[in-house]
Amino acid sequence: MSSGLGDIGGGRASPGHLLDAAAKLAPVLRENAERAEWASRLTEESTAALRGAGLFRLGVPRAYRGHEASLATCLEIAAELARACPSSSWIVAISYGAQHIAASFGADVRRELWGNSPDIPLCGSFNGVGLTATRVDGGQLVSGRWSWASGSYQARWAALGIPVVNDSGEVIDQAMAIVPMDDLAIRDTWDMAGMRGTGSHTLIGERFFVPHHRMRPFASLIAGPTGPIEPLYRIPVGSLALTLAGPMLGMARAVFDQTMEVITSGKPMAGSTYSHLADSPSIQANLADAANLIDSAQLHLFRSADYLDRAAAGQTPLEPTARARVRMDIGHATACLRQAVHLLLNVAGGSAFASVNPIQRFWRDLETAARHPSLGTELSREIYGRALVGNQEQVSFLI
Repeated sequence: MSSGLGDIGGGRASPGHLLDAAAKLAPVLRENAERAEWASRLTEESTAALRGAGLFRLGVPRAYRGHEASLATCLEIAAELARACPSSSWIVAISYGAQHIAASFGADVRRELWGNSPDIPLCGSFNGVGLTATRVDGGQLVSGRWSWASGSYQARWAALGIPVVNDSGEVIDQAMAIVPMDDLAIRDTWDMAGMRGTGSHTLIGERFFVPHHRMRPFASLIAGPTGPIEPLYRIPVGSLALTLAGPMLGMARAVFDQTMEVITSGKPMAGSTYSHLADSPSIQANLADAANLIDSAQLHLFRSADYLDRAAAGQTPLEPTARARVRMDIGHATACLRQAVHLLLNVAGGSAFASVNPIQRFWRDLETAARHPSLGTELSREIYGRALVGNQEQVSFLI
């Protein structure tokens, strides 16, 4: 299935066309969602549909025939995809963020990644285990394991955290490396209650070569680009977590829609005299609260996306407290969406937990996604609270 957008050369599709393309994928993604869950990876059909719609080039520079889509556009597309398949949405959002990072590495890396095609998904993992590195002529030889690499089976390249060593083998820095998937093996370790279709498996590499031009120190990455670059890639790396809230927004919207189908079906309220759920004031109140919570999450997320897009386009310095507020918006939206789905499950009743009911899958996916370190409410509150009182000693580098 293809919208034809994936074949547009040079020009960038409008946000409206991209959103329409995402919406048109709903039947194929929905049909394959359960199979993706059992296989712990997307099906080939879903992968081909996303590629054909041009959604694996969202974060690729226009100079390389990518869409160079804004944060707000990616956020809305991710939300739309998640209404049909949260795992597909998550992989698109992850790839967008990794493409954003890769685009800041310079012209050589851009040509290596996208010189032949812009439809190149990426995966990534900041933290590795058992990492070793040896300095050699032109770069380093690196070994290790990197878990939680969402979209590993779709990716052609990976953005991986690695140590930087000197000639004596001493670790002198930490860096992000852009590594071809041909240099890595995938170990199937992703066996979770939710988000199973993301294929967030473990990547393993043994003494693969990383040239200097494909390494960038974390400090440099967090500080942002120093030279001329497209506005999109001026957005801080820490703020890219905003796009990962898009799938959760879409999940909550899907649960609301499916719950309303239960309401309109005329189902009675068990254990009561109400012949229809819609007649119950408590049901009405839960629906109102859930709708309001979803709206609140949407308003906070797009408030931050619009702020970041405008600031980057105007080359306006991103003030530390405003950047911390972005993290707070993400955490607050996460809490709102979890609470909204909790209320909707009360409305839908016990039947929502039947294995054949997609509502329970969205619930499991949402609760699993909400545990991502960049989305949680607790750390976001700490980050924002410290910024509000002027504490410069932050608890995370991803702000």
